[in-house]
Amino acid sequence: MSGLADRDSGLALNALLGNDPNAAMIEWAVAGGVLRFERDASVAFGGADAICALNRAPLQARVVYHVPWGSELQIERIVRGRFLLIAIAGGIDVPIILGSRSTLLSARIGGAEGRRLRTGDSIATGIAVSRVGGDVPLATAARNSGPVHVTSGPQADLFDDLGWSEFLGAEFIVSIASDRVGYRLDGLTLSHTGDTAFPSEPTCIGAIQVPNGGSPIVIMNDGPTVGGYPKIAVICKSEMSRFAQLAPGEKLRFELTR
Repeated sequence: MSGLADRDSGLALNALLGNDPNAAMIEWAVAGGVLRFERDASVAFGGADAICALNRAPLQARVVYHVPWGSELQIERIVRGRFLLIAIAGGIDVPIILGSRSTLLSARIGGAEGRRLRTGDSIATGIAVSRVGGDVPLATAARNSGPVHVTSGPQADLFDDLGWSEFLGAEFIVSIASDRVGYRLDGLTLSHTGDTAFPSEPTCIGAIQVPNGGSPIVIMNDGPTVGGYPKIAVICKSEMSRFAQLAPGEKLRFELTR
């Protein structure tokens, strides 16, 4: 799995820079920091709303900037959303492992030695193309704040009419116990008529599992490829980027797409 949590924003930034759609970029979360450029570059950022500056001059999201050698990109803080994406013309040049340049922290593979970036790290970039400013996917033009759409999961029939009514009527809160492996949702505990666990079966990003205790967990990009808990629903692929940008404490509702 792995890859960008907010894939839609990543596609838009790569289009702006004229990159390959799958060109690697930096996924930045939590605290602020500084990137120093050791050569000229073209840069754009997006995804989460953040306060950023180039050599102390404020920047706007989803705009291509020329960054001269020796410049510093300051990320002060994220003000809305969860993942800030920083894309560079030519992409981030790290080894391809299992067909991807992503970092999978749980397996300690990919990226910078399979770990988070830290102070003093140097990151190589690829060769930039001559043209920047491609077409930005329309899906990234606005962040819809409506219900998150889902389809029925493989064990949907284990949840009775009352359970489904509660699931679709509840206001969930993204728990602080959430990360790229899975987002736990507080606000409602669900019950079902099946066993507490099933034989493991293939699962996917966006599957909403109901483990023992009844608090739903949404499988995210670094989550398991198999699971044994009942899955009441699956978030539609077109909604996953928006869902991934929900920070701990944010509220959401689900709506069933038939």
